[in-house]
Amino acid sequence: MTPMQSQKDPRKQEYLSISELAARWRCSRGTVYNRLRLLGVNILDFAPPGKRGKKVVSLSTIVKVEESRTRRLR
Repeated sequence: MTPMQSQKDPRKQEYLSISELAARWRCSRGTVYNRLRLLGVNILDFAPPGKRGKKVVSLSTIVKVEESRTRRLR
């Protein structure tokens, strides 16, 4: 496995970006922000205050949210 492949390996990721969450949940980035805000999830922001930057959410938090919100179809 090359170093580039290991960086893109989703099993090794500890954080997901808002865009990656939107793709995973099949919704817009705005919807992701709204859902995370309603749930009170902590978002890690790499930008200085008032600036735009990369925002990420821990994978463990995302898994907990998905488990609590997922329902079984009968």
